[in-house]
Amino acid sequence: MNLAYRLSGCADFACIFGIVKTVVEKAIGERRGGLLLGLSELPNYIGAFHQVGSNFIVMNKSLLEDVLKTGDKEIINSYIFHILLHEYLHTLGYVDEQQTQVLAQAISEEALGPNHSATLIAKHGISSVLPNAGRFEYHGENRSWNMEVVQDFEVDDLDYFG
Repeated sequence: MNLAYRLSGCADFACIFGIVKTVVEKAIGERRGGLLLGLSELPNYIGAFHQVGSNFIVMNKSLLEDVLKTGDKEIINSYIFHILLHEYLHTLGYVDEQQTQVLAQAISEEALGPNHSATLIAKHGISSVLPNAGRFEYHGENRSWNMEVVQDFEVDDLDYFG
């Protein structure tokens, strides 16, 4: 099945992350499990992060909420795909930011095509598909730094935890 079509049909993080894992394994032959996703208030210049040695990917909740407000499913899923792809590569040991960015771009282009929104985000940033992205307000000063853990994020590994 066409991966771009599958991505457009996703309705949750687990579906998108499943595609991320598939395309990474196909492209570089690496895979890992046991990851968790958290949503937290971060400065608007940080889309997400992964602390080396941890099993957490932490996504910027404020930016995600602003992208969700667009109501454009292609943009939403492409943004989430890009963020999860980039951070998943970090979890596999790609710690150099520039190397990870180049690899994420190449994987996106190979899997989804050169004109797909996720590829454009990888190449040019979120503002390439969402012009007001650079104007999103950082909400962290007025909110708590609590992290919300996304349930059932990595559903293909549930037997491991069961």
